[in-house]
Amino acid sequence: GLHEIEEAHTLTFFSESGDTGTGKKEKEKKNRKGKDKENGSVSSNETPPPPPPEEITPPQVVEEEDDDDWGEDTTEEAQRRRMDEISDHAKNLTLSEDLERTVEERVNILFDFVKKKKEEGVIDSSDKDIVAEAERLDVKAMGPLVLTEVLFDEKIREQIRKYRRHFLRFCHNNKKAQRYLLHGFECVVAMHQSQLISKIPHILKEMYDADLLEEEVILGWAEKASKKYVSKELGKEIRVKAEPFIKWLKEAEEESSGNEEEDEDENIEVRHIPSNLSTEPCVLQS
Repeated sequence: GLHEIEEAHTLTFFSESGDTGTGKKEKEKKNRKGKDKENGSVSSNETPPPPPPEEITPPQVVEEEDDDDWGEDTTEEAQRRRMDEISDHAKNLTLSEDLERTVEERVNILFDFVKKKKEEGVIDSSDKDIVAEAERLDVKAMGPLVLTEVLFDEKIREQIRKYRRHFLRFCHNNKKAQRYLLHGFECVVAMHQSQLISKIPHILKEMYDADLLEEEVILGWAEKASKKYVSKELGKEIRVKAEPFIKWLKEAEEESSGNEEEDEDENIEVRHIPSNLSTEPCVLQS
């Protein structure tokens, strides 16, 4: 199960306005049929070949009649080759079975995968493996939601920098993934309200500076609170606390577009947040 937060918010996953990428793919089911025995069968007087070792036999194996020809070669190399064939077949079965699961089940499979990488101490170098698993499960857009759950806590600002590469693999040029990152961000705030509620503008700035969020996505998120992942009341409060950053973002965007023809040197400071916002916790009236 996912990390516990208020009313287990992250255990329920919602699709983003009908976008593709989270629905099930229709997969053609292929029945493997046994081949007819050619040139007769093995004599009853012959000793059948030894079965593969039980400890590496997958849950679903090919029926015996599929593999009568395996008995012709009992060398160690042949047995190893047969085990590889069984392993490949098991992987294909697992892939097909996983894609038939619900979106929520597939997201939880990804969660367990990421959590295991963290527990094994290899999470820092597992960014490629994680995105590959998300793609295998056809839930890539939801990857940031899982990553925030496993990797972020009250130290989110430094963790954004530490795991930037992991999030970029999902969020680069993917607005849907960026929206799920914002959903995950809200869930982290819900878990650590006392430490993070006043730091919301700074956290958003960290994600923006790390190129994890685009202006359009942030401004769209700020317009309306959702109760999908946190309570509507908390969602509204988060957006109120985010107002200094949202205001700066709008002004910077307008100033940047208005000065497009000016010298580059004159625009150096356009994208920088005001110093009082970037260095001091922001306390706003709710």
